[in-house]
Amino acid sequence: MAGRLDPFGSIRTKNDALIGKASLGLFPATLDVSRDGDFLFVVNFNLHGDMTPSTVSVVSTQTMTEVARIPTCTMPHGSRLNPQGTKQYSACMMDDMLVEIDTRTLKATRHFIVTKNQEKGLTGPPQPRAGSSMQSMHAGHGSEPPKPGDNSCLPTWAEPSTDGSSIYVACNGSSEIVEVNANTWALVRRIPARPGVYNLDVTHDGTRLLATNKRDQSVSIYDLKSGRELVRLPTQRKVLHGVVVSPDDRYAFVTVEGVGSEPGTVEIIDLVTMKTVATVDVAQGAAGIDFYK
Repeated sequence: MAGRLDPFGSIRTKNDALIGKASLGLFPATLDVSRDGDFLFVVNFNLHGDMTPSTVSVVSTQTMTEVARIPTCTMPHGSRLNPQGTKQYSACMMDDMLVEIDTRTLKATRHFIVTKNQEKGLTGPPQPRAGSSMQSMHAGHGSEPPKPGDNSCLPTWAEPSTDGSSIYVACNGSSEIVEVNANTWALVRRIPARPGVYNLDVTHDGTRLLATNKRDQSVSIYDLKSGRELVRLPTQRKVLHGVVVSPDDRYAFVTVEGVGSEPGTVEIIDLVTMKTVATVDVAQGAAGIDFYK
């Protein structure tokens, strides 16, 4: 199954033929599929109008029907399920939060403030952070640097570890990766990252973390145990987006949107040699990328 997201809904396709459509919230951005393939969890990023709390849509894949729309936060992004399939995580770009949804009750059960020096794990659904300095970025979608003196995280991705014990959050604003313990709901560490860290993925053996760096025009590979950056790989074109690791941990596939009339690009990284070994031009604006099994 492949999918295309537009400002008004989620489209399910097969062999490039439309076979179903579900109405969602405004500007759905990222989705993940439940382990049994029966449900999609889609964050509604909502770039329209004032910055107000948005939602996560839950869609039945059998009927392509939205079965729940769960209120979360302002500009949710980076929908990912834990390996057990019991929790869904997303980042609140304009509220500086990580939000957890219980997939059995379909309710937001916990949230975590990821602002530097203000880290705090809380229970219950999130509340908008009135007067927050995060209101400085809107449609830049991670491409603009923060204003001087602004230490906001501006999170753009939430990635569970391979055993679900940790959640890694990409702080696009402060250029850090925040690790949160999913059991104690407490801060583990803040890993220094390249400018504009944007999307994340973890190798299936749990040893490495990959990050796209939107403002640095590069991809970083980290050793998860030490938090040390093993390599920085510049990309062929600007405006990076997604990254996904192949099921055998041999390759990583990175999407680059390109600028203006440039085509999009998929860059392929050999995770043994830690070098870029191929590039493939695709349609303009290449964004999310994933494996569906």
